Amino acid sequence: MKVMYMSSRPPYPPHKGDQLIAWEQIKQLKANDCQVYLLTFVKSKQEGDFIREKLAPYCKEVILFPIHPLQNLLRSFKTIYNYKPIQVNLFFHPKVKERVTDIYKKINPDMIHVQTARVAEYFIDTTGPKCIDMIDALSLNMKRRAKTESNWLKPVFLLESQLMKRYEKVILKKFDQAMIVSESDKEYLNSRKIVVNPNGTFITKQHLSRYPSITKEKIILFHGNMQYYPNVEAVVDFVKEVWPHIHRAYPEYQFYIVGKDPVKKVTALHGKKNVVVTGFVDDICSRLLQAKMGIYPMKSGTGMQNKIIEALACGLPTIASPIALQGIAGRSGDELICTESTEGMIAAVKRLIDNPELQEKYAVKGQAFVHKNYSWEHNCSRLLQSWRGSVLNRPPEASEKVEKVVVQ
Repeated sequence: MKVMYMSSRPPYPPHKGDQLIAWEQIKQLKANDCQVYLLTFVKSKQEGDFIREKLAPYCKEVILFPIHPLQNLLRSFKTIYNYKPIQVNLFFHPKVKERVTDIYKKINPDMIHVQTARVAEYFIDTTGPKCIDMIDALSLNMKRRAKTESNWLKPVFLLESQLMKRYEKVILKKFDQAMIVSESDKEYLNSRKIVVNPNGTFITKQHLSRYPSITKEKIILFHGNMQYYPNVEAVVDFVKEVWPHIHRAYPEYQFYIVGKDPVKKVTALHGKKNVVVTGFVDDICSRLLQAKMGIYPMKSGTGMQNKIIEALACGLPTIASPIALQGIAGRSGDELICTESTEGMIAAVKRLIDNPELQEKYAVKGQAFVHKNYSWEHNCSRLLQSWRGSVLNRPPEASEKVEKVVVQ
């Protein structure tokens, strides 16, 4: 099967959720004998050369569009008169559209796969079989973000939420099928075309077998992309509201904030009351195996939090808020501790620290749950199944494409 796979960001290195999904799916598609033609954006020739080298083993062809960030910024002002979401205008370039159209005609793919609404515009009117991975409901994300923003930014996020919600409705009409990572986001968007396809994790039993025995240290850990607003909000509020109580009761414990490119709000926490901001680490598994517990007190955000799956896969006893768990279905309740309030977080941390047996229980149950239910093999299998299902519902004139995709 020939697949045109378009993303707004290069899949490698997979530091952000959309990049991780693209990276793992492309590898799995290669293993399933798909010819993947990747289309994505880069900021420089140097970055482009790096991306080609990393993706070449898995792609039939890697097609890159060099775009300067300033160009994207200028494009965003088009929202004033075309009423499309800022995020869509940021990534849409007429000259790139012309190239994409020519490439499509040349390749004549069996399936077009678009990742996120940000680049949907490139294929929104294409007649061939096409699916979109929305990942999460961006309109809901913006709506939640608006609640915690400053007074001057709040109207911007509310407007973006409204524009994106309208645009998401257009996408769901124009594309044959859509995917999303969580059931709650599907309910919010309310469309029969949406298939829930949760993420997987690279942290398998086989992967963990490579590690020597790592001594646990008195560390409570949060990890994630530390430029992502919901992550920043979570750790800043945790250090302000919860951590002083833990630090006072257990002064020997440290709170580690692990993740790439921490913003100033986060770096400012380093060194205060045993708070350690590590920045990027090469091997997240080593850090997760080293900690006593993970804590993910998210207050905003949508979709599925990969960090929770990674923590559980490493056998890390985990405490998380309901929003952090919204994309993780099938839990029985004994895989981790779910709590939302400040008092609940404080009590949960203290309970785990004081009960090593309880730590072991959550470590075993959580790890077994993830290894059974979340893998990239399952994710890709659902992806291929969705593609086949989508083309079966197309008009009769598309029967030739339907046959090719279904058979393969």
